[in-house]
Amino acid sequence: MRGPADQLSFPPGTELVFGPQAARRQFISDRIAEVSRGWGFTEIILPAFDSAETFRDLGDETELYNLVDREGHTLTLRADFTLIAAKALAMELRRERRQIRASYEGRVYRFAPSGHGHRVEQTQRGLEWVNAAGATYDAAVLMMARECLNAGGAEDAIIVVGHGGFIHAALGEKGRNERRLIEALDHKNPSRIAQLAQRVGLDADTAALLGSLPLLTGGPEVFKNAREFKLNAAADAALSELEGLYRLLEEAGAADRVLIDLGEVRRSDYYSGFMFKIYHEAVGEELGGGGRYDRLFDRFGMDVPAVGFGFNLARLAEATSRNGYAGTPPTAIASSGGADALKKVLELRRQGKPVDLKGDA
Repeated sequence: MRGPADQLSFPPGTELVFGPQAARRQFISDRIAEVSRGWGFTEIILPAFDSAETFRDLGDETELYNLVDREGHTLTLRADFTLIAAKALAMELRRERRQIRASYEGRVYRFAPSGHGHRVEQTQRGLEWVNAAGATYDAAVLMMARECLNAGGAEDAIIVVGHGGFIHAALGEKGRNERRLIEALDHKNPSRIAQLAQRVGLDADTAALLGSLPLLTGGPEVFKNAREFKLNAAADAALSELEGLYRLLEEAGAADRVLIDLGEVRRSDYYSGFMFKIYHEAVGEELGGGGRYDRLFDRFGMDVPAVGFGFNLARLAEATSRNGYAGTPPTAIASSGGADALKKVLELRRQGKPVDLKGDA
């Protein structure tokens, strides 16, 4: 028979944060929220679950957490913010067609057996910019992401930028549906890429380009190097679009610590234009990412250009842990002082100062 001590645990993959770690996490989230407000974004609070149809673009259904309500309807815990936010914002756009700037924070629930164990819960903070078309908005989002990193104490993080249209065009119709090939590209494994390209039956030009993608990483020289390969029209157009974005960042003085990676892939298929991930040397996985998804609202019968990003707050806090976070030290007041102690607490709190009412445990 299980006793009380056996019950003092949570299922693997759940998230429990306490003490200084929670304070650091909240500090970072608050700084990102301040940046969002500075760019004119307002908060949106989204449902914790919806129908499974909302998350169909995520691919593997075994990663989703489903539940059945009392009426027998199957629902899915929120597995992605962009997909559920698109539905909520589509409802707003039906009422009034306009540009919307929405920021959010909350948890997503999705089984992912990689990296730091079998993760189920992840706390994210991010934003969606709807009816925002063109390279200027793309550059602005990257600038916002950099500002958030700086505000949260991760100034030395690197933003790695690719293009969803380029990688789809490079893969071609055959390669696009080969999950193992996409995983090999994500892992930057040239020999595995070559092996799978041959197995799938891709032509020599496509195989050569895919095999070289792990090396097409760096600064503006990447665009010249990529054009040495035989690119189809769609890949060439996407490359030119990405080159224009990088040039815009350079002209604005915002290309610092931005790395071009033409082999950048995302598991989510909704990215239609530029896309990016954020990395830091102290963390083995990306801190966050985002990009452009102009076709996401098609499912609602709406032509809506959109762009956005999200941060994994746990990883971002890990990247900034060496900087730490220490608020103003509280004033210690003995609880044995009774009413006088409470008067002192009230006085300090009216001044906005932290207090620590101490007594016996």
